[in-house]
This record gives sequence, C-alpha cells and structure tokens, in this order.
Amino acid sequence: MTMNQTRKFTLTNIGQVGIVVKDLEKAIEYYSKVFGIGPFTTFEFAPEKHWLRGKPMPIKLNIAVAQMGSIILELMQPLEGDAPHKWFLDNKGEGLQHLGFFVEDYDGWKAYLKKQGIEVLMEAETYIEGIGHVRGAYMESDKTGGVLFELLAQPKESK
Repeated sequence: MTMNQTRKFTLTNIGQVGIVVKDLEKAIEYYSKVFGIGPFTTFEFAPEKHWLRGKPMPIKLNIAVAQMGSIILELMQPLEGDAPHKWFLDNKGEGLQHLGFFVEDYDGWKAYLKKQGIEVLMEAETYIEGIGHVRGAYMESDKTGGVLFELLAQPKESK
C-alpha cells in the first residue's frame, strides 16, 4: 500500500456518537433537561436489509437523534433481534457503544479495514424518511479500546 492509499483511508471528524440506553424516553429527558441537547427526532429502526457477521438477521431499535454542533448524538434502545446493541446492554449496561464516521468511499473503507484484520460485525441498509437511503456498518474495532467504529455512507436522497 502506498502512502497516498494510506492517506486516502484516514478517518477525519466524528459524525456520530452512539449511546445504548435501556429506556429511550428517560434518556431523552435526561440529555435534554440536564445538558440542553435537542430537540430529538425519534424513529423505529427496522432496516430493510440487515446482516450480522454476513448473515441476514432482523432487528428493531428505538432511536433518537439530536444535532450537537457538527456531531449527531444517537440514543439507541434495542427492542428485538440479536444485535450488538443488545449485547452491549446485556454485558456492559448503558453507555458509549460506537463512534460513527461519514465516509465517501464506503465500500473502499470496508475493504481497507478487512485488509487490516477488522471485519464487519453488523451492516444495515434502509430508507429513513427525511434522511434518505442510508448504509452503515459496525466494524469490529472494539478489540482495542472497547468502542465500535461505524462507517456511514453519505445519505442519498432517493430510494
């Protein structure tokens, strides 16, 4: 790999901070009242396409998002399915689960990280009203530091 190729795959600004919570409404109230974060937009996330370690696996989450400057705060409450959000809550309790990075070369990033020995843990693709077509992948980067890195494709407005 040349230096230019390595530079191409350098994560820049964090776009999203993902926190797993037990009770979404309580978390929204807490972050709003104590820290003044909000307003929050809430939605049920049940992606059309979802894979866990490459195998189809349906999931459902309640999600709330709020803009904090240039970063999106994402609160996630697992509802159904075997997913990293549920594992996190069961094993660690509430807390910071992932950092999300918006990337232009989504597939290139996945390939690059695979060459580094970092596999895709979970991947989802769906359309979210008001956001557009979204693709995201949790990478198994938590072996060092305990935090998943999420690759987020730049949203497309069409389905």
